[in-house]
Amino acid sequence: MLRTIALALLVSVSITPPVLSQDYMFQGLAADIAMNTLHSTLLNATLQGSMDEREDSPAAGSADLTSYDSSPQVSKKAKDQFLAFIHETSGPAGVAAVKAEFDKRSPVELWAGMVSKDGLGPGDAVDAVAGYWMLNWIIANQAHEQEFSTKPVVDQVRAALVGSSQFRRLSEAQRQELSEVLMMNFLVQQAVYSQAVTSGDTGMLARLSDAAVARFSNEAGVDLRTIKPTAAGFAAK
Repeated sequence: MLRTIALALLVSVSITPPVLSQDYMFQGLAADIAMNTLHSTLLNATLQGSMDEREDSPAAGSADLTSYDSSPQVSKKAKDQFLAFIHETSGPAGVAAVKAEFDKRSPVELWAGMVSKDGLGPGDAVDAVAGYWMLNWIIANQAHEQEFSTKPVVDQVRAALVGSSQFRRLSEAQRQELSEVLMMNFLVQQAVYSQAVTSGDTGMLARLSDAAVARFSNEAGVDLRTIKPTAAGFAAK
């Protein structure tokens, strides 16, 4: 039985220096495609009706369209780009802290260790996208004590990605890059939020909540405070 991402959230990763920026976006063509896909396909279909199957879309369970075999070269590219972004937003101290953690254990391994009990894992872009959405929903709503099943959201995201012709045009390397950049964003966002939870910093929790809302409003055109996880995935409150 799946555990909840809310429970896994408080597993500590030590990427928590105060120099880190409160807001981390993911970057690149593949990431933009993911957000656009979720906005136009997942959210419009789910929040305004149901996940209607398109006649010209592959079956929602077609894992071959979202999975990938990991390449060390792609992992290095994704990590280098992410660290450059951290350097730009948080300076030398921020990037040094994140790099030190990533040098101990790869970002993919760190992420997998955190979400495996929630039924998520590397090798499928669906899990990375779903995990990123669920974490940001938790942060936006300060819902770290709420338990919910990840499977409906995973199924919802899979249907959205497989049903998107734009996503289906991504190469295997692009699917891996998308996934690993999301994983690294997840790790940093989770670490900063977890530190605020464990220290009882209500001011920081509020700022992180507002940042998550702004991030998804800007990137996907949705207010995370107006949706909730249900047996059918995210739906309007």
